[in-house]
Amino acid sequence: MKRVDQYEIVKKNDIFRGYLEHFGNTSIDNDIPGMLSFFFIQGQLAVPYIRIPWGSSHLDPRVHAFWIQSSRTGKSIAWEFIGDILRDIDIPTDLYTTGTDAGLIGGFEEIKDGDGNIETIEKEGFLNGRKALNFDEGSIILNPNKHSQETVLYLQSACNPVGSNNNILVKHTKAGRIETESLVSLWITTYPPSGVKEYVLTKGIFQRVLLFWSNWSMDRRMNVSMRRADSAFKKTPKMKVSYEEITTYFRDLEKRMRDKVLEVTETKFVEWDNMNRQEQEELLQSSMTDVLSADESFYPAMYTAIEDYYDLLTGLGPGIGDVVASFIPAMENYTVILSTHIALMEDTWVVNDEHVDMAKEILYDLFNNLIEWLEGEVEIGAKVAEKANQKSRWLAAHDASNPFDLGGRGDNWRKRSDIMSAYMNQNQVTRGTAYNHFNKWAINMFDTAKDGKIVFLRLRDDA
Repeated sequence: MKRVDQYEIVKKNDIFRGYLEHFGNTSIDNDIPGMLSFFFIQGQLAVPYIRIPWGSSHLDPRVHAFWIQSSRTGKSIAWEFIGDILRDIDIPTDLYTTGTDAGLIGGFEEIKDGDGNIETIEKEGFLNGRKALNFDEGSIILNPNKHSQETVLYLQSACNPVGSNNNILVKHTKAGRIETESLVSLWITTYPPSGVKEYVLTKGIFQRVLLFWSNWSMDRRMNVSMRRADSAFKKTPKMKVSYEEITTYFRDLEKRMRDKVLEVTETKFVEWDNMNRQEQEELLQSSMTDVLSADESFYPAMYTAIEDYYDLLTGLGPGIGDVVASFIPAMENYTVILSTHIALMEDTWVVNDEHVDMAKEILYDLFNNLIEWLEGEVEIGAKVAEKANQKSRWLAAHDASNPFDLGGRGDNWRKRSDIMSAYMNQNQVTRGTAYNHFNKWAINMFDTAKDGKIVFLRLRDDA
């Protein structure tokens, strides 16, 4: 992905840029999760007031994130900063590590008074109501057992649009029926456990979150260690945007959103404050097209964004291509959601093409990062043994070809046509099949160069 300072929204918005500077001072070299965390916070801030109209249905502004990265690389400490911001703008937070269904959606608890009388009361679960919920070790939902499967189903439901009734979680117990409306935003982090990629491809929760994977090499770890060491015995230098300016931005935005809803619906604050959740939700949905709208430039920009997302599927095999294509509806939804966020950041209630373009810039890179990760090692329709077998066949074809010295570009180059001919003869396949196999199995094994019209290949050191 690009450096964070290359994104247009970072260049344009001082508060966003300042937020990322503070985040990066806490969790070093994790700027992309820093961007996601801003929208995660803003989405939870906006959920009591914003519904995004979409035909006969709607979206809500929440942004859910799933961050997969090696241990001890700044995931947990990032929540310290996110949690501080949330608490300072009065958004409830909670931390989920492990537990039961009752812990997630609630249950019944028996309480005995001084006279020995027993009263059964309902106890709320983690997914109940409005809060920012941190799954600090998301691997607990990736373990293939019955409990984790049920947990994933509850999380999927919690991600459904607020006010759609699909975000209401229901569980039947001996003591009675538990019904929980969830307005939570999910921030899930984990190291990459074994089998996580196959799980990502098959579980619906991953089509409801923004998933970011990042590889931390030893060089990257050492660079971060050096940067940390450089801060020893020093105070953090003053930043261009203060922490107080960031929290003030969020507080002011909440007031603007609330005032907009009250103005459009001609509702007094006292009336709003005395309404129950259902009454507030009915008011939000009845007025959402008056609160938010899009100008005519929005639609061509959305069409272009969708085309760009589908272009990323070009060249994928039918197995992985079909599965990855199932993520595109989520990309479309999040394009609209992040476009709305960016409009709010620019203090406007009309979403336009520039907002879409800035949202797409982030989402396109996230989607491409996801595809490269999944395509790199997930085996769909091909086993590891077959991959190794194909590699040995292409090595044999390479070794059967004559080497050439291309001067300044070095030696040990082979004509591509010679390697293809050797592969065809050794494996008794046609020219078309040889090229298909090369594109599927061997293209990443070789560097490419041209001398006139002749294409040469050289085996990479890591092949």
